[in-house]
Formats: sequence, structure tokens, C-alpha cells
Amino acid sequence: MRIVAILICLMVMGCEAEKVNSSIVGNWQWVVSQGGIAGLTIKPSETDQRQMVFDAKGNFSLIQTGKTTISARYELKNAKSITSTELVPMIVFPNEDAMNMSYTIKNDSLFLFDEVYDGFGHTYVRK
Repeated sequence: MRIVAILICLMVMGCEAEKVNSSIVGNWQWVVSQGGIAGLTIKPSETDQRQMVFDAKGNFSLIQTGKTTISARYELKNAKSITSTELVPMIVFPNEDAMNMSYTIKNDSLFLFDEVYDGFGHTYVRK
């Protein structure tokens, strides 16, 4: 019986380690994207403004220069990244033909990384 109790405690502790940061919910304004095979840096311009909106119900929107260009469902998971051997926080679009993105939030900044080789890193700030 003690062994069963210990196993249950270990399983619960393991589940807690996989909780995902839900502070991504909100509006995020694009600041810069960097990367690609050519090592490009792309910044907002008058004709290219981007905003990401994540709501608590799992809805995502990408608004470009005032127009919603993408509306999709999203999930937050801990998953294997192409850049790490450990599980990392990941934005997954389960019903879309879209790539997963790993993310980090520091203060009011959201750092996204395209989970593809030669992908881009994107920086957004909370609006």
C-alpha cells in the first residue's frame, strides 16, 4: 500500500512539472522578427503592423495592419523543441496547418520561436 501511495505522489508531482504558463492570454504588439537562413531582421512599418491576441478560451487571432488575417484555436503544452532536449512551453495549433511555436515570457515581453530549422524568433510586448 505504501508503494502505491508513493507512486501516486510521484505521478502528481510529475504532472505539476508539466503545467504551462497561461500568462500568454492578452494582446501582444509585434516589435521585431529575426532569423531565417539569411539572418534577416524585420521590424514593423506603416504597412506591416502585427498584433497577436490570445484569449483564455483557447482562441487566437493575428491582426496585421488592422485586419484579422488568422483566427484559430490554440493550446499551451510542454513539448519537445528542436532546440532543446528538455520539454519547453509550446503554442500548438491542433486544427490548423501551422507550425508549433516555443515561447518564453519575461516581464511584458513574449519571445516566440518558429519550431522549424532556419525559423525566426519573434519579439512581442504586452499591449
